Amino acid sequence: MTQVGIITAVILGIFQGFVEWLPISSSGQTILAMVDILKIDADTAFSLAFFLHFGTLLAVMLKLRGDVKYIVMRLPKYKEDKLVQFIVVSTIASTLVGLPVYIFLFNVFEGGIEGDVVTALVGFFLLLTGIIIYISKRKTGTRGIADSNAKDSLLAGLCQGFTVLPGLSRSGVTVAALVSKNFKQEEALRLSFLMSIPAIAGIMILEGIRGKVASIGVVPIVAGIIASFIIGYLMIDVLMRFAKRVKFDSFCVVFGIIAIVVGILVLM
Repeated sequence: MTQVGIITAVILGIFQGFVEWLPISSSGQTILAMVDILKIDADTAFSLAFFLHFGTLLAVMLKLRGDVKYIVMRLPKYKEDKLVQFIVVSTIASTLVGLPVYIFLFNVFEGGIEGDVVTALVGFFLLLTGIIIYISKRKTGTRGIADSNAKDSLLAGLCQGFTVLPGLSRSGVTVAALVSKNFKQEEALRLSFLMSIPAIAGIMILEGIRGKVASIGVVPIVAGIIASFIIGYLMIDVLMRFAKRVKFDSFCVVFGIIAIVVGILVLM
């Protein structure tokens, strides 16, 4: 496990703040940057990528504080509220899938997986993300949270659970899942952001239990989180508007293929 410098953590936090709102897998991009450019070991990169998500999680909570407050206040009566039901069911579904995937991944990363293998794997999941986004962007929906049911939240939650895999875009996959169920894209995006809050918070707890805070260093982690929070909050509206004009499916496909080729060539 490598110690990460404060300046390096801040730069990575700034990067995370930019790419979090784009459907290109911020964790995948951050891990690639750490493994291929900064030569950080795969286990450290895996953990730090999750810690940096905490900064953008705080940005989402601040940006959507009205929705967050509403959900918290209505939790005791969740059976009477569609939005709260959606978050509760999707969180349970995410945990059922995401926890086993997370346990599998940290065992693989702690086992000393080669950085080149990580590069190829992230590339594969980026390629998969691009295909998913390409398919979903051709669809338009009319449904909102008022029309949702348990099957919708279950599907979105199960999909979110798999996005623990680095390179598989959480927002891209969950939005695609909801759009496939005829949800309006704006509503799907809002729900995707809201359901990410308990999911990311859960991963932070797991990383704390694993003792990764002490291994990486408290100060670099805090510095990276602060940087990702500030940039993430300042850029969320700008990048969301930008995201509507760019073909991120093509970006993911091209970048994924490059990462796969590079990883395989180095391994050979």
